[in-house]
Amino acid sequence: MSDAFEQIGSAPAVVSERAAAVLAQDAQGRILCQLRDDFAHVAARGKWSLFGGKVETGESLHEAAQREFFEETGLRVEATDLTAMAKIASTVKPDWEIYIFALATEVDPADVRLGEGAGFAFLTPAQIAEMDFIETYTRFFEKFFHGTAAGSRI
Repeated sequence: MSDAFEQIGSAPAVVSERAAAVLAQDAQGRILCQLRDDFAHVAARGKWSLFGGKVETGESLHEAAQREFFEETGLRVEATDLTAMAKIASTVKPDWEIYIFALATEVDPADVRLGEGAGFAFLTPAQIAEMDFIETYTRFFEKFFHGTAAGSRI
């Protein structure tokens, strides 16, 4: 269980909030992505992202990633299955920083029980490039997939 997050781009000048997100893949190496709700109170509504959310008071990044992933997908993951991957400034909320973990275990699409969001999909890098993602995640995927064959595992 590593806590070495690679910084992507510049860090926010001031970080008032942190969020944790999980990059999960299925057996074919496709990435589990969330279509955000299209409600007025939802940040980046109607856009695609990874599953995750705000770190609550008293929570570690790992705990937040586990809780959010469970709340949004119905899937429980162990902290030891999460590896620190990257941190990136939010393009939606400028004083937020997002910490992205890679999930070591494969996710079976049949096991996902959507608890939040308008939908979900397992997407290839080519499909991700065509979808309307939150810019934060577009930047993350550009770095993550640079030089990586479509459909390969992390």
